[in-house]
Amino acid sequence: MAGLCLTLVSTDTAAMSGSRQIRPARQLSVLDADWAYFKSDTDPSRVRLEIYYQVRHGGLEFRKEGDRFVAEYEVTATVLDKKNKVVAQESHPRTVTVPTLERTTSRRDFRTSQFAFYLDPGRYWVELVLSDRYRDDETRRQFGVNLKPFKKDRPYLSGLEFVYSVQAGQETPGVFDKAGYDVVPSVVRTYGGADSASLMYYHEIYQGKDSNETVLLETRLRHWTKGMVYRDTLYVQLDTPVKRQLRRISLDQLPAGSYELEIWLRGRRNKKLQVMREPFLVLWSPDQLVQHDWETAVAQLAYIADASELKPIREAKNDQERQAAFNAFWDARDPTRGTPENEAKWEFYRRINYVNTRFPGIRREGWRTDRGRIYIQYGPPDEIDDIPYAPNAPPYQVWHYFTRGEYLRFVFVDENQDGDYRLQFPYDGRGQRPDF
Repeated sequence: MAGLCLTLVSTDTAAMSGSRQIRPARQLSVLDADWAYFKSDTDPSRVRLEIYYQVRHGGLEFRKEGDRFVAEYEVTATVLDKKNKVVAQESHPRTVTVPTLERTTSRRDFRTSQFAFYLDPGRYWVELVLSDRYRDDETRRQFGVNLKPFKKDRPYLSGLEFVYSVQAGQETPGVFDKAGYDVVPSVVRTYGGADSASLMYYHEIYQGKDSNETVLLETRLRHWTKGMVYRDTLYVQLDTPVKRQLRRISLDQLPAGSYELEIWLRGRRNKKLQVMREPFLVLWSPDQLVQHDWETAVAQLAYIADASELKPIREAKNDQERQAAFNAFWDARDPTRGTPENEAKWEFYRRINYVNTRFPGIRREGWRTDRGRIYIQYGPPDEIDDIPYAPNAPPYQVWHYFTRGEYLRFVFVDENQDGDYRLQFPYDGRGQRPDF
């Protein structure tokens, strides 16, 4: 990478199976993974597979040592070929030390790292295993990768790395080094919310046989219900064997939801050379809702608020009054006043982001669906009966709640078999007996 330039481009969007008792996924995963691939900088016939992983502190077991708290774990990456033969393996032992007990259960603290393997083009199976020393258990993540050979006769794109942050590199290049910058991956591909107002991603363009050729990059963002919401074009002169680009696109004016990042590479006479498509997520931001979609913000609060709580919110006349009423609502519900984080507010919007991803309806966000509403109001079910196939009956799900007091049972039926599960009577889930 020495001697090659990384180009930073900033853009503002204004420019444009049946089973019984399925346990729901844990609210926050202790181990998340992603990957991207690039041309090897030492052997052009091989591919550099980068495997990114993120470990959340809240999923680890900590022990008190003196005035600090310590967790120890190891992450092992194994790559297998199509014959199930191990072709690469590496382990990273890690120690995490935090100063307070509260930090051991933090939802926001995590550690990110990556593996790099040099492989022949082809299909592989990757397994990541996190071993927690103090908990004596393992967490596994498995996924397939398809490493396509890079064309030699024409320009070609690498894979796409979604980026969390970028900073100037150290004198000794670290694990995230790209052309002198530390490019830290966004393993979970989430943006917006309270953390980031911009989508960032990194990719490389390879020259091919023709030097100094100019190519056209067309970038599109597609929202899952609203279609294409952003497009830009950029001419790039391939005056070096590798062009490295870090793109930044403002999300200020974009709605929350599931997106697809689409990149078209075009050559002479606008000929299509390659298309890359990758999904990502833009989170709901409470502050953004208040400023840009007040009706939605109020409609969401109606799931958990009574009429007296909603009255001052609905009567607010301008942005200043709305923000004050919104803040007062959540301040009154903060279970740990005086601390930086409002756990009730955080959990409410976590649920909204979760259902928008898991339970989208027909041209409706997940929070507006029946399953979305129940999840937001009651949280993850203790058990789910998921029956996607049944003789002479449409698909249905039964959600059970029984560990938090009164037993609740909600039945959702996909009557039209289009994924839109509708809540059945009784709508409040009460007055029923467990059927397990």
